[in-house]
Amino acid sequence: MKIWVTLHKIIIMDKHIIISKGTELLRIPAECLMFVSSDGNYSNVTTIDGRTKLISLQLGQVEDMLQEQLSDADSNFIRLGRSLIININYIYFIDTSKQELILSNCKGSYHILSASREVLIKLKAYMETTTRRGDER
Repeated sequence: MKIWVTLHKIIIMDKHIIISKGTELLRIPAECLMFVSSDGNYSNVTTIDGRTKLISLQLGQVEDMLQEQLSDADSNFIRLGRSLIININYIYFIDTSKQELILSNCKGSYHILSASREVLIKLKAYMETTTRRGDER
């Protein structure tokens, strides 16, 4: 069991992400986190069941937390541009010309996201490379 506390009381326990700030606590199994999007000084956390929760952390703080708390072997999260962190396990479709990324858990949760063409080209190349090598990442 890993336990780690940061300035914002963010803890990973058995691959659960716990974000505790002030009077609120958010607990999510790491594999259920689909993506995080920026909303000014806040972030929207979206899970595979389609629920979204606004948290009072900037996207960079969430990114730092994920990097600190999840080992490379446990982390499937990557930052896309200035506004998104995604779980690569849920990439369903990438269209670089339409600047569109679709994430899906194949059980009804389906999210169409926008990202820059440049970022999506890099993501597509990354996914093709890791798939050819037979890696999960």
